[in-house]
Amino acid sequence: MLSRDMLQFTVDPNYSGKNLPGWFLMNTYLQRHLGEIMHFQPCEGFDSCRQAVLSGAFDLVYANPFDWVQYVQKLGFQPVAKPRDHFDEVYLCTLAGGDIHGYADLPPRIRIASAHEGTLIHMIGLFLMDKAEIDRARLDFFYTGSYQGVLKALLQGNADVGFLFDEVYTGASGLIRGRLRILDQSDDAFAFHAFCIGPRLAPKMELLQGVLLGMNDEPRGQVLLQDLGFPGFAAVTPEEVECLTTLAEEYISGHEAIDLRSTSSLSIDDSAFVVAREDPTATS
Repeated sequence: MLSRDMLQFTVDPNYSGKNLPGWFLMNTYLQRHLGEIMHFQPCEGFDSCRQAVLSGAFDLVYANPFDWVQYVQKLGFQPVAKPRDHFDEVYLCTLAGGDIHGYADLPPRIRIASAHEGTLIHMIGLFLMDKAEIDRARLDFFYTGSYQGVLKALLQGNADVGFLFDEVYTGASGLIRGRLRILDQSDDAFAFHAFCIGPRLAPKMELLQGVLLGMNDEPRGQVLLQDLGFPGFAAVTPEEVECLTTLAEEYISGHEAIDLRSTSSLSIDDSAFVVAREDPTATS
């Protein structure tokens, strides 16, 4: 049970799973500069993280774009800082040793591995498939709960295509990347993760923003940025918030709610959509 006597901080599960010790150090760094006691609590999955934040459990969140738009709209959170010169993109990957070299090689029923349907990476992956005129009724989704799970599904031959967060692909070893083929990729440069603050931390918004944007100016901040894999942070503009909010609303109201039975020439049934949680003890 989280104590509400102190500030609470969490991050997107993809990031806490990738470098948990670094985020504990980040929490210590922020406490020292803010002069506040703050507890860092990682979340195990996208759903549990989103639900915890929406229930009011956290004051500071480093969130993926699909989530922070919800926190802004529903809780009055404010985006404070984003990674500098970096945007969230998606790679559509297949096995390098397989028969899929392009969209024309995809089988009649296409097994798609995705971390979670409620992420911007999933949304952009769908947009790329739409752009290639791939009928959505051909897609059999299963959701692994993490991008590492998407990698495992591809490498184990359990998916024809995987929707991969670009940072996961580029951060993988050369051996793993060598076993994958990039079928397509986005290059939109508009979506990004962001630090967002809730009402209890709002009075220190300018201070927090200054701390994050100034990490490159002090040795400890530079080391921490390198450890977490960030070049630095930049301010989020109102125009960027408006752009991403509009995009998320269009996806929620349109693409996610699309009735495939009425728009597709192919037959489809509910069994095509399967949720498969990865086994945390499994190895690739």
